[in-house]
Amino acid sequence: MQQMYEDYRDVVEFCLVYINEAHAADSDWPVGYAKDLSINEHKDYGQRCKVAKRLLNDKTLTIPIVIDGMDNKVNEAYKAHPTRVFLVRTDGKLAVAASRGPFGLVPAMEEAQKWLAAFKKTGKEPPLPEPSGGK
Repeated sequence: MQQMYEDYRDVVEFCLVYINEAHAADSDWPVGYAKDLSINEHKDYGQRCKVAKRLLNDKTLTIPIVIDGMDNKVNEAYKAHPTRVFLVRTDGKLAVAASRGPFGLVPAMEEAQKWLAAFKKTGKEPPLPEPSGGK
């Protein structure tokens, strides 16, 4: 993601949205990094901000970040948990929307890369794909 940001930040706006921690050390489904780093479920917005800042520093990310509120409205609206990638056109329509979970991440990143390359080359948003299915 960092490389994509560096390659295309001059033509599109990027934003990471940090949501609730999916696999916190004290959750029902903890993962190793959360245990190693003592990342627990966020009890308040200050804790969520602290972990988000740590993420940026640990991963040396320079992508702008916003942090979902404790009401988790962004996460709920986009079904962003656990990992999602969205590319939103200027008309508000989704050009790329990853499938939920880790399985959709790589295909969505590849699709976003193609879209961004076409946009950078032409200066015009590529058309949306035709809907699949019967008429």
